[in-house]
Amino acid sequence: MIPAWPPAGAVESRWATKGNFWELSRSVGRENPWDLIIFNFQTQDPLEVNWYLHNAVGCWRLDSSGNFKFDKSMTKDGKGGIIYIPPPHWRPPSYFSKGSGAGTFVSGIQHSAVTMLRGLSARMPTVSHGQTTMLPRDYRTVADLIERHEVALEVNPDLRGRGGYLDFKKTVELSYIPRIGNARHVGTLANEAVHVATHYFEIAHNRLKNEYVSTVVGSIAIGVSSERVLERLINPKRYKHWRFYYSGWVWLNYLKPYGHWRLDLDYLDQEFEHPFLSKPVNAFTELKASMDKSYGWAAGIEDIPEWD
Repeated sequence: MIPAWPPAGAVESRWATKGNFWELSRSVGRENPWDLIIFNFQTQDPLEVNWYLHNAVGCWRLDSSGNFKFDKSMTKDGKGGIIYIPPPHWRPPSYFSKGSGAGTFVSGIQHSAVTMLRGLSARMPTVSHGQTTMLPRDYRTVADLIERHEVALEVNPDLRGRGGYLDFKKTVELSYIPRIGNARHVGTLANEAVHVATHYFEIAHNRLKNEYVSTVVGSIAIGVSSERVLERLINPKRYKHWRFYYSGWVWLNYLKPYGHWRLDLDYLDQEFEHPFLSKPVNAFTELKASMDKSYGWAAGIEDIPEWD
């Protein structure tokens, strides 16, 4: 149990009615959300953090992961609904491995993402559609940008979807903490790497075709990380969005074995066998059906940078 509540030494308090610890920490100038968590609850155990959020702060709504979350209705239940902010110079004791006093948590997130992106540079084909081309070396380039802090990497558990790139902030947002060896995490990073490479270097492109490339790149990245995971994702009985991933499976199983290391998406406009369907499937037609449904609004948008 924490010895006292509120915690001693706080210089400010914030309502816990919107966002999460990631957003709150950035709003007060801190990179590591665990600094606020440790200051308030003196623990880095997720189960104990959940207990304190419920019993000390008054959180009562759960997110999709089963954790208590900030909510605008909290102040109506008679409890405080407040998170306390430490002085700017305060750092958690070094024995808290997730706090910035240990210097490992945030740098570990960056290290995982950079390692996964660099690993792709030796395993991915060149993928192109329209004016967008993603080369194998581009993953290493994006990894270098993140490592040099020219492109930021942020985790936002409340993010809709698995990831996104905000060009005005030069920031890749992820809804998860990236883990080396997780094929879905690699796929999301590869997907967003396409957007980083396109926008950071101001390459003119059609927005829909750019999304096509990022989607196919993401599916291929999953496959080169784990064929088992990719095959599960293309099973229509298990996953309704299988069309987003089938093109990656086609490259891995029908094109790569014959030395096709450059994939123009027009080449997918033919029928291939599908391991879970009785008839051959046109990979591009199926991809187009899903892309038009999700990104059809972008079909007529041409992003042409205005260079100085």
